[in-house]
Amino acid sequence: MVLISKKYQMNWIDYSLAILISMPILATVVLGAFLAKNGKHAMGKPTIHPALFFSGKFLLFGVWALFAFISFFPKYRNVVPLLIEDRTPDVQKLLAVIFLIPANLIIVPAYLSMGLITNIGLPTGNHELRTSGIYKYSRNPMYASFIFLNTATFLFLPSILLLVVMIYGMVVHHFIILGEEKYLEGEFGDEYRKYKRRVARYL
Repeated sequence: MVLISKKYQMNWIDYSLAILISMPILATVVLGAFLAKNGKHAMGKPTIHPALFFSGKFLLFGVWALFAFISFFPKYRNVVPLLIEDRTPDVQKLLAVIFLIPANLIIVPAYLSMGLITNIGLPTGNHELRTSGIYKYSRNPMYASFIFLNTATFLFLPSILLLVVMIYGMVVHHFIILGEEKYLEGEFGDEYRKYKRRVARYL
């Protein structure tokens, strides 16, 4: 039987978590709406098998959406399967807040930098190599932010099941990146190879 806590008094750490985890989700939704409004299609060509590609992406997004839901409605925390703690200590939540700060500082500027040329997968139309802004420090800032998002998620919801899902998602995204790198090298040649030598894949 899963017990749902009826009473829980949220503190400033809980509110901070709720706001910080909501920001990348909201940014994703806003970017999608912005692309749709401008007649742009964000769906590109997968760099790996479509089943792996889309499952890796949607499972990770689902985990973060669950994080956001539980942060706003903590009484449902124990519905999450295979938790290794009965409750999440405040110090653990505070650590999650700390990890969410760089996650937001990376992913939101990445979205703003890509703007209307954002794609899920390889581009199918006109495209360009972005090397400015946040891309001066990471070749894959959105994917780099996933490291912080997943760490914060496990600190807040220490579930073995969620951990397995997040590891799967990160492995899938690593292979997505390798496929993207191969494509970019073919498209931009020496320009991309120089950029690749100068800037780290993640951080």
